[in-house]
Amino acid sequence: MRGDDVTRGRVTNIVAIILIIAGLAMIAYPIYLRIQARLEQSRLEQAFIEQWQKYHIEAIGGKDNQQEPSFPKWDEFPPTQLEIPAVDLSVQVVAVTDMGVFSRKLNQPPSYYPESVFPGEVGNLLIAGHRGGPAGYFHKLFDLNPGDEIILRTPKEDYFYEVEEVFSVEPTQVEVIAPLDYAAITLTTCQRVGSVSSAKRLIVRGKFVQAIPLPYE
Repeated sequence: MRGDDVTRGRVTNIVAIILIIAGLAMIAYPIYLRIQARLEQSRLEQAFIEQWQKYHIEAIGGKDNQQEPSFPKWDEFPPTQLEIPAVDLSVQVVAVTDMGVFSRKLNQPPSYYPESVFPGEVGNLLIAGHRGGPAGYFHKLFDLNPGDEIILRTPKEDYFYEVEEVFSVEPTQVEVIAPLDYAAITLTTCQRVGSVSSAKRLIVRGKFVQAIPLPYE
């Protein structure tokens, strides 16, 4: 009996250790994802700064040659910082080729739809983001109201949009990301209904107002 007790005690200790390790892993994993999200933001911010410095030097050279600043024609999505003052949001946006990344990465930053238009262009500029979790940058989008400002800051110029409406749709209503006949921006994120975190989609639609080129000084 004594041997059985020893064996039973060892098994109990092993199970307890496994449960403790599993508990620590459950606690540590979200922290790890949050750290990864912050590191990704730091990397994107550095890329933005490097491009800004490059274009700023070019702008100074253009000034010396008596050239007027011109609006850029993008051939790829530029390093971009999304700002929404009304909800105290400032976050770097990343371009992706597969929007399915959101179902695979809880720490995915707000991402530019690969087939939408560039900043300031006629059409529908699309950005999706998580509403919860370690990269839940869009958790306050529901608080936006018509007239609120959305700013896309690029290394060459700032693009200003104005919120037109905030509404919810079913996940199958993909028409909200269809091209439009004016310069628009559409922000999308998941919306919880009861216990289902992604039951609907929250949509913020804005219209383009103006672009301000990079200043010389």
